[in-house]
Amino acid sequence: MKMRQPLVDYLKYEKLLDDLRKRVDVRRRAPRFIYYKGTLYRRSFDGVFLRCLGDDEAIQAMEEAHSGICGAHQSGPKLHFRIKRMGYYWPTIVKDCMDYAQRCQPCQFHANFIHQSPEPLHPTVASWPFDAWGLDVVGPMTKSSG
Repeated sequence: MKMRQPLVDYLKYEKLLDDLRKRVDVRRRAPRFIYYKGTLYRRSFDGVFLRCLGDDEAIQAMEEAHSGICGAHQSGPKLHFRIKRMGYYWPTIVKDCMDYAQRCQPCQFHANFIHQSPEPLHPTVASWPFDAWGLDVVGPMTKSSG
């Protein structure tokens, strides 16, 4: 990913990019990251270290969390939190999870239908109050045994 290499270079070698804007961005984000034994981690707000994934690893993590052995075809936000609970992170995790859940064919096939009429409703208009009254009459009711 584009964000990983500048952070690794800064954390490992204290080397910054030539572009001033990117240099400021790397310095601003670096305190939340740690480079340990060849792997980049991001410290979450809870203090837990989340492993930073590349593009291919991120797709594999989404596939496993969404439709793998323990996957339950969650929606995008639930998929995002599940991946974070698994200990993974990448910068576009929220957007990627939303897109992945929306592209999942079984999720779209088994999703709840929108219960909306195909055409707009036409309400009955009353010319004066209590103009359109109705009365439902129910016949004699038999007693139940319960």
